Amino acid sequence: MCSTSDTVFYTTNSGASWSPQINFISDPNKVYFANASTGWILSTPHLYRTTNAGLNWVNINSQMGFDFTFLNENTGWKTIYGGGSSTIYKTNNGGVSWTPQYSTSDFRVIYSIDFVNENTGWAAGYREHILKTTNGGVNWVQQRDMNNSTGFFSMDFINENTGWAIGDNGFSVYTVNGGSSWNQIPLSAGRATVKFINSTTGWVVGNHVFKTTTGGLTFRNLLSTFLIEGFYNEQNNTMISDTVRVYLRNGSSPYAVIDSASAVINSDGTGSFNFLNASNNVNYYISIKHRNSIETWSSVPHSFVSNNLSYDFSSSSFQAYGNNQKLKGTRWTIFSGDTDQDGFVDANDLIMAYNNANKFQTGYLTTDVNGDNLTDLSDLVLISNNSASFVHAIRP
Repeated sequence: MCSTSDTVFYTTNSGASWSPQINFISDPNKVYFANASTGWILSTPHLYRTTNAGLNWVNINSQMGFDFTFLNENTGWKTIYGGGSSTIYKTNNGGVSWTPQYSTSDFRVIYSIDFVNENTGWAAGYREHILKTTNGGVNWVQQRDMNNSTGFFSMDFINENTGWAIGDNGFSVYTVNGGSSWNQIPLSAGRATVKFINSTTGWVVGNHVFKTTTGGLTFRNLLSTFLIEGFYNEQNNTMISDTVRVYLRNGSSPYAVIDSASAVINSDGTGSFNFLNASNNVNYYISIKHRNSIETWSSVPHSFVSNNLSYDFSSSSFQAYGNNQKLKGTRWTIFSGDTDQDGFVDANDLIMAYNNANKFQTGYLTTDVNGDNLTDLSDLVLISNNSASFVHAIRP
């Protein structure tokens, strides 16, 4: 690890103790190893390399900028700063020689660079600008440029889609679509370093140390209660648990899907759904989809407040759009029987269930509309009754 005493420390017991290994002219600020033997240390403006696990270090470059990255023992990239711009260089021999690839202008200084494979990488820096390459750095495309006085000082991508860039004054961002869009993270850690071990768990180390187990993302949570007609027993007021998907849709035509989430509904009909793409104080219709039930919408759009929203379909028929629910006992349930998920309970659903009943089919089937893992007469009766009542989805 690097330190502000011009010293690099190493450990051989998983960090229980650390020993000084070498002193540099200036503070080392980045260390990276491609394997147990080969690694590099940036002590600006010098880049040092070891091939024997740090026993010896050789200065291989004295024109380093703010960052470097390597994919393996040979392939890597670095940045050099000079005259209000930065230049990206590539090496194919472990840093012994470098070839210039791309230069910025207008003080778009590059502070951080990261590659996920030999083709795809990102570079970012001053003025909140972010560049991307998909051909190993031959060409770079601007993905973001805010033209301000804030910079991104560390980047970490775990694959071609998901990555984070950490900046000053809380201007940190993440992407889940390869950088096509970037979303801000409400995080202020100063000139920090970011590192993730998977899509959810990571750390940011700066003037504070932060940890996330949600990918650094802020979820909007919907706590919703709804009962499934065939799965609900009004005698003991319990329901057979099952997986349900909830869609959030725009509150106005054409009611586009904004996000979706699935969860297992427990025996009292309650499920917790987390959404990434929803916003606070924006109205959304809530749409419920279950494997053999009628799609059911909330009566009106609702919004998240402070990242939370609660909605109970079972308390009244007026909770569903078009009052499209069935009363069982004292609670309202969403209609069962739409086994082919076409929005209607009709002869097609009845035929599917009839065929499976004749074959004595068991297991997790769409034709098992009462949740007992068996398709039989009781399922046929429920589907037949709802078909005779012309039950169908009612949407805005």
